[in-house]
Amino acid sequence: MDNILIQANIKMDTIKFDVSVADEKSKEKLGSEIAASIRDKIEESKNNSDQNDEKMMTRIMAKIKSGKRLSQKEESYLKQHNPDLYLQYVRIRRMAEAMASRLKHANSKEEVNDIIMQSISGISDKDPYKEFIVAALNEVAKEFKNSDAYGELPATSEEANEKKKSSPNNDEDSFSKDNSDDDFDPMNWSPLQELVDAMPTFEAPA
Repeated sequence: MDNILIQANIKMDTIKFDVSVADEKSKEKLGSEIAASIRDKIEESKNNSDQNDEKMMTRIMAKIKSGKRLSQKEESYLKQHNPDLYLQYVRIRRMAEAMASRLKHANSKEEVNDIIMQSISGISDKDPYKEFIVAALNEVAKEFKNSDAYGELPATSEEANEKKKSSPNNDEDSFSKDNSDDDFDPMNWSPLQELVDAMPTFEAPA
């Protein structure tokens, strides 16, 4: 806008210099033409801005529908121009992140599939954004299944249990469990307490 006005002022000065000998009607005509040109430039700039806004929102909607994350710039734009949709987008991302966290702790490919099915089936049919949520969950599932972590998982829960039993760390886990069942507390132990515990007890005569 400022650039347009500056250019208009320069153009006006130039015209005044060129038509300094022209009659008043010519000056008025040229002034009207310049004013019209400025209005056209302003309208053109506004239309370009509206077109850019429309393109941005179209891109944002396409990404949300396909289950993809928005960039920080897109999130800020959505929050400013459509706060209601932004809140729904945040809800969708939280659901997707919750499933992603569960997938990271899965012990087998079978469990991964169970988590995905449970997450998707848990979405209400009455949720107006169900399509977007399913897309986001599917995107998370696809990313995880393409990861090295998924490739290293055993196929079934039974295989996972067998692998756990044969793991060298299994004995350490059992040792830790046995120790946890022991009531002995080394922090509260003292020789005097041991002596007191070993002393016989006497019943008072009736």
